[in-house]
Amino acid sequence: MNRRVIYCHGLPGSPQELSAFEISTPLQHVHALDRLGHHKGNYEESVLSAFDGMGVDEPVTVAGFSLGAMSAAHIAARRGLLVRKLILISPAAPLQLGNFLPSMAGRPVFEAAQAGDWALRIFTASQASLVALAPKLAIRTMFRASPDAELDLLASSRFVDVVVRGLRACLGLRQAAYRRELHAYVRPWAHVLDNVRCETEIWSGSNDDWAPPAMAEALRARLGDLASLNVCPGLGHYSTLRTALSRLD
Repeated sequence: MNRRVIYCHGLPGSPQELSAFEISTPLQHVHALDRLGHHKGNYEESVLSAFDGMGVDEPVTVAGFSLGAMSAAHIAARRGLLVRKLILISPAAPLQLGNFLPSMAGRPVFEAAQAGDWALRIFTASQASLVALAPKLAIRTMFRASPDAELDLLASSRFVDVVVRGLRACLGLRQAAYRRELHAYVRPWAHVLDNVRCETEIWSGSNDDWAPPAMAEALRARLGDLASLNVCPGLGHYSTLRTALSRLD
């Protein structure tokens, strides 16, 4: 059986997320999808173009973290014959599935995306300035309300470096692709889930302040019998990612 895993990183984030943690499980079979580097038509066309460029010719597992769950779902829905399993980690579910926004740490950026392109441009410009001038302050701001399991990660220079690199990538040369994906996320896309036909494994931290557990529950309900849910007690957004990566088969 093909053990290859195609990984869709979070946002802000980068393919380097796979190297953020010190875990004992080797990840040589996990390959990051550099979807922000593809600019072909709209968001969905760009994601599918990036996947097609990976040269997948037999069924693989597709994993998506945070906002990368949307990309993973699009691949599973549109390239179903090539996806044997879908794994959604700390997933950001479609906003149309519930009143999630008030409890999301990323609420300001999503509200800016809902307000339109200029509002999002102004917001991301301010984010870019903060990251450029004071990256450590940007990190502290990101994790200011996070659970202890997340704060413990900040003790790792390796983890902090990966997060900062992701911020710089999304707020720098790839800011246009970052904004495009945010706009796609805040629009209705739950219908994409209805075309997912493979086994789906969902991982959610009980204390996730970025993708609240209610999002994982809504995804499981929408996907029905195809989906199973693993709740990680006490974990947050990235700490759940660390756990899920250590158990990728």
